Parts: sequence; C-alpha cells; structure tokens
Amino acid sequence: MNRYDVAVIGAGPGGSIAASLLASSGARVALIDKSTFPRDKACGDLVGPRALALLADLGIDLPRNRRVVSDMLLVGPSGRPLRLPAESGITYPGSGWLIKRRIFDETLYENAISGGSLPISARVNKITRADGGRYQIYIGNSAISADFVIGADGANSLVAKEMNLSDEASALYGFAIRGYLEASVDTPVISLFDEKSIGGESNVLFPGYGWIFSDCEGMANCGVGMGVLGDKKNASMATRALLPYLELLKRQGWIKSSKFDPATKLGGWLKMGYHGIIPARENVLLIGDAAGLVNPLQGEGIYAAMDSGMRAASAISSNPGNAAQIYRQELEKNHAVYLKSAAAIQRLALAHPKLAKNGANLLTSKWMPSTVGSAWGIYWNDLIEGAGHIKGIKLAKSVAFGVKLLAGMTQ
Repeated sequence: MNRYDVAVIGAGPGGSIAASLLASSGARVALIDKSTFPRDKACGDLVGPRALALLADLGIDLPRNRRVVSDMLLVGPSGRPLRLPAESGITYPGSGWLIKRRIFDETLYENAISGGSLPISARVNKITRADGGRYQIYIGNSAISADFVIGADGANSLVAKEMNLSDEASALYGFAIRGYLEASVDTPVISLFDEKSIGGESNVLFPGYGWIFSDCEGMANCGVGMGVLGDKKNASMATRALLPYLELLKRQGWIKSSKFDPATKLGGWLKMGYHGIIPARENVLLIGDAAGLVNPLQGEGIYAAMDSGMRAASAISSNPGNAAQIYRQELEKNHAVYLKSAAAIQRLALAHPKLAKNGANLLTSKWMPSTVGSAWGIYWNDLIEGAGHIKGIKLAKSVAFGVKLLAGMTQ
C-alpha cells in the first residue's frame, strides 16, 4: 500500500489535474496535501478564459455559485480607468469566472479522488532517492515510495529544494494579500497607483497593483500584490498597503465602505516568470507555481498550473523513460517565451518606478485609442495564442515581438 507509480505533492488545481489524468491512464497515484479540503487560498478568485477552455476540454464541470465576468477596468495612477475588452478567441471564450478558491480547488480535488487518486492528508518532511531509482517521500514517521514525483507544492516548493531544482538567487518572487468585504463592483477593477496615494512619501509607482472583484453573493475580493524579485523581506510592503488601498478605492468611488472582515485576510507567495528553476530532471517534474509558471505582469497562475499538470501527466503516461525531457520541451514551447518576456517588463518596471508610473498614466490617458486597451488586455493576460482575429491582435503581436527583443537584450 506504500508503493505508488506517481506521488503528486500538492493538491491545488495543477496537482489535482495531474493526478486525475494519471489515475485515468491506469497509474497508481498518491495525491498528498498538508491541508484537508475544503481549504482557503490567497487569490483573486478569478479563473480566466484559457483555464475555462481547458476545463471544458477535460470535461470538468464547476459548481453554479460563480459569477461570469468579461471586460476589466485598468485604473491608472491618475485615477482614470481604461477598459480592457474581453472577446472570444478561436480557442477560448470571451469571459472568465469569479469563484472562491475553496470551492474551485475542492471541486478539482474531489474529481481527482473520485477518478482513483488516493488522498493523503499530511505534510511531506523529506524526499530522497532510494536504491533502484524510486523516491522515498517521508510523511511524519512513515514513508511512501514512488517511481515519479510531481511537485505541485507552490512557490516555496519542498520538492524543488529537496531535489536541487531551485536557484533562489535568480528566482522572481511576488507576494499577494487579500480580504473580503461587502461591496458590488459591476466590472472587475485592477488598480495601478503611486505610493503617495496610499500614504507613502514617494510619488513613484507602487511595485505591483491592487484589485477588487465582486462575486455573486454580494461580497468582493480585494487585495494587493507586488513583485519583490529575489528579496522576500519586501513582502511586508504589500501587507501594509492593503488597508490604505481600500481607502483609495473608497475615495475613488469604487466602494462605499472600506471595512473588511479581518478574519478573511490571507497572504501567499508567487513564483513568477519561469526563472530560478529546473522544471524537470530524472523522474521529478515541477508544475504550476513550483515551476515559476506565474504571469509576472498580473500574477495569474491557475491556467498555467492546470496546463502544466496536464502536460506533466501526459509526458509520464506516454513516455515514462523520457518524461522529463518531453515535459521541459512542452514548457519551452507553450509557456517560456511569454513568461520570460513578461519578466523583462516586470524587472524594468521595478527598477524604474517613475518611468513605470508615466507609462501607466499614458496607457490610461483619455487620448489613448480603444485598440490599445484591447491589445494590452490580450498581451497582459497572455491571450495571443488562439486569439484569432479579434480587435487589437495585430498590435498585441507587435507588442509581444518588441518585448521579446527587450527580453533578449536584458538576459
């Protein structure tokens, strides 16, 4: 009972998808998570178009207690909003869903368990390579063994550290914190603001952004996320910014009251830009945040987590003797170019906050044509692939090409 084909460590969206697919292919799968489900997760609760398309392809239905959202508003430091229109591509819908992560994650977890994955609710303490090539996963005073290990255990992945797949010196980290309050905002809001507007002394751009997304139950998810590059000590800045950001939203008229439930405040780390990791070696594969597959521009990682989980499962099932190489090639082909390019923009913005503020005000100025909003929305949300010929796609491709050149020069 302690021998498995695959041990998936971490039962978030990526881990649960990987476990489901592997179990359906006949593998004996252990799905291990330190938490019992349902459990909460620091997130904006927004599931984007590409994630919805992937769930549809896999035949996974989500509960009905969700809100369909389409366009978003990007509010610049001047307080002026730019509408980012949502349009259907040829491979994804023109909308996303707002659904609490405790509901979303539990749905995928239960799907994995009902499909044959064996749940283990415990914290992994250590992982070693045993004689014969199998891996020993130590859980409390016991251990299980597996031929393959999938690390789906987030930005601070124990799997990555134990298997020497993480280079902390070159990693790009982010930190986000959120809470819930009673509010109804018709269109999801993303805010770029300067530090002075939330009580700071500098008028340069805050190194991140804030958001407020209303669900279908009269509550709003409101939070602040920021990039810290490799210096985790700076994460406290996001925590300090949460309450002042709520006051900013109130002054700008987005909410009537800035009072939120302190019990709902929750923070979490992000590992972004496909930096500082070796995504797979031998029979260990990292997926989602553990592999740095988070968008550095807006912190979204649900789609990449699920997609990488699917690709990891496929590599193991189709060619177990060469799974790591196949999986690395899949990530390079489908995620690496965009993530590394977006990381170049993040580095530039964090290094030059005054320039970033001027750029944000220019992007949201009243003189900016609507095509620019559409193009930025496409690029910012990594929706170029599969977009078809929707409005702004040509400009979005030009932006992507220019950023790719920038990324090449800054490597």
